[in-house]
Amino acid sequence: MYYRQSFGGFRKSSYRKKRKPPANNNPRILPLFFLCFVRKKINGSGGHTNGVPSVIEFKKTVKQARIRSPLKNFAEETIMFEYRADPLTGRNTTVIRGMLDYQGKFLVSDVEQLNSLVEKTRVSCPFCPENVQSKTPMFTEDFLEEGRIRCGDAVVLPNLLGHAEQSMLAILSKKHHLRLDEFTPNLLVDGFLGAVEYLKRLREVDASIRYPAFAFNYLPPAGSSIFHPHMQILVRDRPFYLADLMLQKSKAYYAANGSSFWSDLLKAEKDGQRYLFGDSGVEWLVPFAPLRGLNEAQAVVAGKSNFLELNNTEWRGLADGISKVLRFYHEQGYGSFNIVVASGPMDEHLDYFDVNLRIISRPGIQQWCFTDAWAAPYLLWDGEAVEDPEVLAKKVRAFLKTMQS
Repeated sequence: MYYRQSFGGFRKSSYRKKRKPPANNNPRILPLFFLCFVRKKINGSGGHTNGVPSVIEFKKTVKQARIRSPLKNFAEETIMFEYRADPLTGRNTTVIRGMLDYQGKFLVSDVEQLNSLVEKTRVSCPFCPENVQSKTPMFTEDFLEEGRIRCGDAVVLPNLLGHAEQSMLAILSKKHHLRLDEFTPNLLVDGFLGAVEYLKRLREVDASIRYPAFAFNYLPPAGSSIFHPHMQILVRDRPFYLADLMLQKSKAYYAANGSSFWSDLLKAEKDGQRYLFGDSGVEWLVPFAPLRGLNEAQAVVAGKSNFLELNNTEWRGLADGISKVLRFYHEQGYGSFNIVVASGPMDEHLDYFDVNLRIISRPGIQQWCFTDAWAAPYLLWDGEAVEDPEVLAKKVRAFLKTMQS
């Protein structure tokens, strides 16, 4: 894989002194020298105290590697790597310019193969309307006498083989398969409000189960075993790891600075290079250091720390924003995605935490079964972005303008 050499908007700064690589005159050998070319850019002032940022910081470090490329008759070529620290957790994400161009052919689906799988899976799908009554689980009578929760077209029911002590599903559509531009705000709102009805009932039955999360895994490349559009509703007596990390870091930031990280983040990002739009109390942006980096966007519900605090307008703001991002994905040729919506504990308001969302596109359905799931994010817990977040944000904003015209 070969990458562009542009620094793309960095301010002037000096390099550390280069270490001269050893001579190598053998054209059959392809040396790779990781040089000490380091350059940093920090937006904002302040530092860290005991690992807690004293203000919002956007820290990046650029490094170079040199190779002799077989694509250029073994002429020397420079490859750029940019390391970004998540402003809340410090987790590293590596931005690799040019990776999207390399991976792009794997991100779209083979239409013939996709359509074939849609028809094959439709035959025995438990989530299609004619099968829901006979092929999906029901709540126990002591929990919900009706057995299932219905909200518009959405149906909320227990997961046959769950992922937590309270693991539910919201069937989102009567159609077995949707293009990404067919995920309407109304469809998503019905799913969210049906899920909230379940959470309210759960609070009445067992108040110790406090930590919810919503997750979307659409199509097999996103980890779904069922084609039919649905949302996971997961609730535990303990937070999921990333949610817990965000809660701890947000609390530490609040204690150190006397302000909410999420509020400060929105102030820093508003109308900047990575900002996308605001909608009904929900702010949308591209994260500075994406978790995974395949067209990743982020949403923050300002001032609301758990799902039960959101009103219908804010759920609509999340649904509208998701629908816009999915239409952008569709325009790019993508057909699969993941979403996670994170919440604080349902039994208290936290001044230091806001409900937030991450959405990413996933690879297409193809014969070669390419996946972006590999060792670095799964086992090393490191992030990777296939293009500059600022470039992605610019493309999304341009697409949204065409929608308005």
